[in-house]
Amino acid sequence: MNKERAPLEMLKHLFESFSTEHLPPVKVMAGNTMPEPFRSLLDHEHHMTVTMEKHFAESVRVKVLSESIQGNNYSRILNLVGEKTGRIILFGAMRIRLDFLPKPAQQEILARKEPLGRILIRHEILRKLELVALLEINPFQDRSSWFDRSDTCNYFGRLAKIHVENQVAVEVFEVVSPEA
Repeated sequence: MNKERAPLEMLKHLFESFSTEHLPPVKVMAGNTMPEPFRSLLDHEHHMTVTMEKHFAESVRVKVLSESIQGNNYSRILNLVGEKTGRIILFGAMRIRLDFLPKPAQQEILARKEPLGRILIRHEILRKLELVALLEINPFQDRSSWFDRSDTCNYFGRLAKIHVENQVAVEVFEVVSPEA
């Protein structure tokens, strides 16, 4: 599979659980071609929760828009929202292999009250983030719900895998607010 096709297959796989979400038109891009501040916010191997809180200077909470459980796989479409401002700062889709995480972390994830990064940090779950691809997302009709706005600008995001004990425990698609 070529370098562009593998990330697109991963993205398609993430959206399969959600019949109401349309697969966004994306283009894989090199980090050095992504404009700032998006490059700094996406081209790293850190917890996105911490990165967003630092950049936007406020704590964030998770707002789950849709979810699906199939066996040990828990998938959700979400926003990260600023605690003080209520501003949507990130749109995301993720698939979590619950059986790769300790029970207390599983319960907190399913409670939908906190971002995944905060839960992993609190439970001291050692992990490695693998950046799969940086993406440019072209305008399309159904994305207005991502950030509660209508616009025609391109968005920027990433695909990543979170490894726990050398196993892929989480696949994630993250798109930073165009107001970053």
